[in-house]
Amino acid sequence: MGAAITLCFVGASGSNYFMNELLAAIAHAVRAEGVEAGMVMDGFSPAHDATVRVDDSTVYVVIPHEYFLTAPDRHPTRAQLARTISLCVEQPGTTWFEVSCRHAARTAAVMDIQRSSLAAMRRRGVAAEHFRLGYTDYWDRWGGDDDVARPVDVVYMGSAAERRDRFLASYADTLSTRAVRLLIPPLAPKTHRRPDYLITEEKWRCLRTAKTILNLHRQKRAYFEWARVLESIANGCVVVSEHSTDASPLVAGEHYISGSADNLALLASGLLEDPERLRAIRLGAYEFVRSELSMRPSAQRLIALAEQVRRTAARPSRQLLRAVTAPSAHAQGRAAAPLSRLEGRVRRDPRVLAALRRYDRAEKLATKLLGATKRLALADLETKRALSSQQLVAWGEDPDEVRTLARTPAYRRASVRVSVITPVYNHGAEVSRALRSVVAANYPELEVVLLDDASSDDSAGSVKRFFDEHPFLPGVLLAHRVNRGPAATRNVLVRQARGEFVFALDADNEIYAPALDRLVRALDQDPGASFAYSMLQEVHDGVPTGLLSALPWEPELLQEENYIDTMALMRRRELIELGGYEEDLRLHGWEDYDLWCRYAERGRRGAFVPQILGRYHLSAYSTLTLTNIDDAEMRWLLGRRYPRLMDGRPPKRLFAASASAER
Repeated sequence: MGAAITLCFVGASGSNYFMNELLAAIAHAVRAEGVEAGMVMDGFSPAHDATVRVDDSTVYVVIPHEYFLTAPDRHPTRAQLARTISLCVEQPGTTWFEVSCRHAARTAAVMDIQRSSLAAMRRRGVAAEHFRLGYTDYWDRWGGDDDVARPVDVVYMGSAAERRDRFLASYADTLSTRAVRLLIPPLAPKTHRRPDYLITEEKWRCLRTAKTILNLHRQKRAYFEWARVLESIANGCVVVSEHSTDASPLVAGEHYISGSADNLALLASGLLEDPERLRAIRLGAYEFVRSELSMRPSAQRLIALAEQVRRTAARPSRQLLRAVTAPSAHAQGRAAAPLSRLEGRVRRDPRVLAALRRYDRAEKLATKLLGATKRLALADLETKRALSSQQLVAWGEDPDEVRTLARTPAYRRASVRVSVITPVYNHGAEVSRALRSVVAANYPELEVVLLDDASSDDSAGSVKRFFDEHPFLPGVLLAHRVNRGPAATRNVLVRQARGEFVFALDADNEIYAPALDRLVRALDQDPGASFAYSMLQEVHDGVPTGLLSALPWEPELLQEENYIDTMALMRRRELIELGGYEEDLRLHGWEDYDLWCRYAERGRRGAFVPQILGRYHLSAYSTLTLTNIDDAEMRWLLGRRYPRLMDGRPPKRLFAASASAER
């Protein structure tokens, strides 16, 4: 009899950490059956890992699309492929599924966690069998203790995607008053922990403290996210999922809640209103997966398949012949060489070179024209302001005067901790909506300070009428004699504010009722943070279209783009010490981006509240601003102003809908 078998699970440090977690969970289930199993990274020859024995008794397990895409220079030998089992996890219709099929066909055996994928794999000539994921105590940090506190009502864990973001934005009205934690990391591979991408113990503790978890499909394909669902159930977090296929033997309504994507927030909210039903589903699902849906049968089948692979590894087989005859990575590289040579010949073609030169000249000319157009527009704006100022001087009036147009009766006697500062420029139709949202916040130590920046409409009249209708709201309306632009207007508002904190709210946007309370709490709990911000619901013509400010504070992201909207709560004294908003006209519309860069350059940071607490309204004219004509000079300026943050380079890409743009 040969030596006892060893299963070596091969992960990749460049892959999504979640995939390595899945391999570790299955390895744990294999060890529970008394079989030696270990995990190694980035190679099939783990001599450096003394915990894994590697000899003729070793069979490898690998997730093909993750390993072969992220560790291309560490391909297994043909002999190792003959002792490798592919574990496939991707759905048909995706690039990753095609990669999985191509590489899985070169291994000795294939298993797939999605039953719905087996037919598609077999059509491609891959003889796969089902590996049914199930409960394992590797994930369980709850243990069925129903007395565990669950302070979070709703949690969400899923990579950013246009479809998901749109639905999450639509949930804001329903979930705004709930304790919500939305973790939405970028779609790019997550190789390590991020503030919005929790791993292992931290992830399981998060699920253990949440009542429900929302599950949205990234695309329209309705596959069941088995690993996420099982991890949630193992920690007593009730799954509220978009309708899915392949969920059996779990039963919707009994072990989890299922509904259309439009209604998930309503379903979760209804469930939270019914604690007894929530408890019944939590406990029922947990007991079911422990007793009826264990990982053990699949682990046993994997062990048996590994034994079979080991026995047949030395004998030629159809699967092995495919591995032997398939081109190696080196050969594939040689096969690609003729294409590279062809591309080289095309690029050397005189006609192609001439066309590329013409395109380059046209692009440079267009850039120059856009830059000139913007400079002329800015010069025209500056000239109009100067003429208005000169006219007032000629009349014996002070063009820099800031007049007080109105105060509410509650203004003088208010105890103020938060000052909501709102520049108003031709937003007479929208400013009342913004003020109503502040009233609804019902924050006890509040004032609103507005400044009409020489509007040509009835903006000031709208604010006065609102003040007359809401005398209990501590508020003051100021006015410029001459239009000064958003940066100068905000700086005046900051100086006029009386609160410890200032909250920047544009006149055409809104906040949800808990916004101020939760942002203040974030700064109180994190004294080292200079400002706090939250996710925002993006709205176009009254319809939620996506999310803004959806990423946590990561200064390096500012090298790429402005990902934080103006709508934030800042420590007033610190903002003044920092110099306030930059009034350089060349940064017109990007004052908020400049401010976040300044915080980062000086080692300051923001606190992120992972919930939708504000509403950002897109208008028909918001993307046709002076700001967006050309950003070349602005990028150059930021590179010069913040050399440490930008590493001497201008930012690569800018957030085109910057909220501080004067719309």
